[in-house]
Amino acid sequence: MHQADEELFRAVDEAIDQAVRAAGAKLQSLGVSAAPHDYFSDGALRHLFMGLCGADAQTFENGDPDVAWKILYAGRNVARRWERQQGRPASMRQKNERAEDIAKNQSERQQLARSAESFALRTVLRALMEKARATDPQIDARLQAPVDARAAELADGSEAELAFIETARNYLALFTKSTG
Repeated sequence: MHQADEELFRAVDEAIDQAVRAAGAKLQSLGVSAAPHDYFSDGALRHLFMGLCGADAQTFENGDPDVAWKILYAGRNVARRWERQQGRPASMRQKNERAEDIAKNQSERQQLARSAESFALRTVLRALMEKARATDPQIDARLQAPVDARAAELADGSEAELAFIETARNYLALFTKSTG
């Protein structure tokens, strides 16, 4: 396996070297700031990353975000280990201040706020439901009844309407003893 890995790495290095020989001068004449070897190495890395994530090879779309995050977290952990090996303090790498990074940071903060709000509301509603069950043992059935009635109305509905009912039942099941 080790020998096969070494052969693969030699082949990748040779392919990058060939790309530099074939197009490196043209690349520099176009004003690309990266050294040709770095440019093509980065391109090979992006290609492999997108392939591992299952993204479309032409558009780089529709990749698996879970795979991408696993790879990125692994890279972060490796960087931290190397920092420790070098005796450097662990650094928190910040995103660049590009407009798309700023927008993504804002979006992530909004998602975090919505998630925290949802968690707090679920916690409160569960506590209230436990209290309500003590005084009204039929509350779960009474809450389930309107969802069942709506499901009956939409029984032959569109896929979206059926998804609506399933989602409503799932959310209701968070607070009732119903299995949804």
